[in-house]
Amino acid sequence: MARRFDAARRTALVTQALEVLRVRGVGRTTMSELATALGVKRPTLYFYFRDLSGLLLAAVEEVYRGYAAHIAARLATIDHPIVALGELARATVAYQRERRDLVILLFQLWAAGDTDPEVLLARGRAAGAILRADLVARVRAGIERGEVARCEPEAIVDLVLTVLDGTIVQSITRGGAEAATVEELWRRVLAPLIVTAAPRPTASPRPRRRPAPRPRSPRP
Repeated sequence: MARRFDAARRTALVTQALEVLRVRGVGRTTMSELATALGVKRPTLYFYFRDLSGLLLAAVEEVYRGYAAHIAARLATIDHPIVALGELARATVAYQRERRDLVILLFQLWAAGDTDPEVLLARGRAAGAILRADLVARVRAGIERGEVARCEPEAIVDLVLTVLDGTIVQSITRGGAEAATVEELWRRVLAPLIVTAAPRPTASPRPRRRPAPRPRSPRP
């Protein structure tokens, strides 16, 4: 009887494999060792992943999904598009700080296996394309509503995303400086794009007219 593919089971295996790889390291783990650590038989692991490279590719995608879920939760209640970009930057830095071990593992996953690097890069671009399109649409709509100063939405969003790509490396090589980088981005680039509505001019109170004096009756 043919084995049925279970998407939820595959996702669970990837999540568990990420933890094993984080502890043991990518370069020192085989499919047999992973199967033992996950409590499954090797044929089961090979049913869901053609080889170790296939599993590593799935692990990279799972890291991207976790990051996307983290960002979506942080942006869910924010209406202003520029404020959302600022929150995206701060949430990314927070994610890198809280999951530094996962960021290091991501670098290892990129370098491990015999998978074509272009395949990994393409998966990364695909994972970020939906977020980018949403952010660009938000900024463009904000310009039309008069909430955002005139700018090139694609250029602004790409600038923010490029800076955040740099903070990933910075969080590993330097550590601790990425938060300051994001705040400088906010102060110099994003905050000036927020249009503050000018207060309505208040009408000056009209001077009260003094009542005309009543004519006096002539004395008899």
